[in-house]
Amino acid sequence: MSIFCSKKKEIVSDDCKTSTCYASKLEKHLSICNARKQEQPDYIVHNINIPPYEEDFKRLPLSQILATKILQVIEKVNSLYDKYLKDAIITLPEEPIHKAVLDEFNEPGRTESSLRHLRQASQLLHVVEQQELVKSNTCYVELGAGKGHLSYYAWWAWCKNTDSHVLLVDRASLRHKRDNKLRDSRYNKSTEDLNSENQNNSHRIRADLAHLWLDKVPAVQACNRVVGVAKHLCGVATDYALRCITSEVVLHRVMGIVLATCCHHRCERPMYIANKYLQNMGITAEEFNVIVGIVSWATCGDGRSRQRRSQETETEKDNNTSDMNEKEAGNTTLAGDLGTKNIKISQEQREIIGRKAKVLLDYGRVLYLKDCGFDARLVHYVPTSVSLENVCIIAKKLS
Repeated sequence: MSIFCSKKKEIVSDDCKTSTCYASKLEKHLSICNARKQEQPDYIVHNINIPPYEEDFKRLPLSQILATKILQVIEKVNSLYDKYLKDAIITLPEEPIHKAVLDEFNEPGRTESSLRHLRQASQLLHVVEQQELVKSNTCYVELGAGKGHLSYYAWWAWCKNTDSHVLLVDRASLRHKRDNKLRDSRYNKSTEDLNSENQNNSHRIRADLAHLWLDKVPAVQACNRVVGVAKHLCGVATDYALRCITSEVVLHRVMGIVLATCCHHRCERPMYIANKYLQNMGITAEEFNVIVGIVSWATCGDGRSRQRRSQETETEKDNNTSDMNEKEAGNTTLAGDLGTKNIKISQEQREIIGRKAKVLLDYGRVLYLKDCGFDARLVHYVPTSVSLENVCIIAKKLS
């Protein structure tokens, strides 16, 4: 306790040790402080989606890994890609902008970045509909919702004046959440519709996907069916999300999953959901950690404009891949060299290798979903000119 003056004292509460306040304001402070102890809801169960593990290999940056080892992993990634994924990932045709997104897309003054995000949301809505996942009494769960744009459009597309719900899950408490507009009668687009009885079928919970027991969430309990959606769910959060939505207690109600992945460099081997599948392909723990180092090559940029990149055909990319001479690259690398400094691979070739490594990690997740009873596959849901992170996992429950 420290004294500011003869009449005011600054104190630290036992329930809130990270901040201080005047004694006269303690009661008010404890009612609003984010650091105060709070009773957790039933659907928060610590580490429920984290498997038991023992750290079997320390993750190292590429700069601390032998160059010869990196070259070996590159060769293995190329080989596995050719064996399992070459010509297996289709590119979906670009659909017209979805009607739920169209008004905003046509607003004047939209930046190119904003339009790209709207195109992605529109395409994901089309994917859900094409997979026939839009049914009555369905809870559409956006995993890692952020500000909730995708759920906002999903509500207008599938939940307005229906018995279906949208559930937004995110571990952060963000400002300017788009789903707030679904409860704001002043919003001009929704004034008439949100006065109906269905205005309470949009829900947001603050939860880390590592600790979420989905079947305990009231919005999920209120529906007969569940569909999981996500737009650019980062790294290890994808694995938490898949464990969450395929848990035994909720799996029988899950009709499908549409999940656009990203940030594979943030994957963690102990948490990765498909380790056994990669091990069956011959990928060791050490090699996994090299893979999560080279995946960033796919998106780190090469100096070209988006327009120029979009004009490059897939055929040209395949030709560039075949031109890569790994033996020649290896000849410039000494036995004790660390990192990629002396590995002579062009920026264009690095991008191709990085994309192969990313889809290899996603392919493991597809194999996991197939074992859970889904018809699962990978697609390019938008062109790279819209997003470099353009791979989507589509999984539909087998009847």
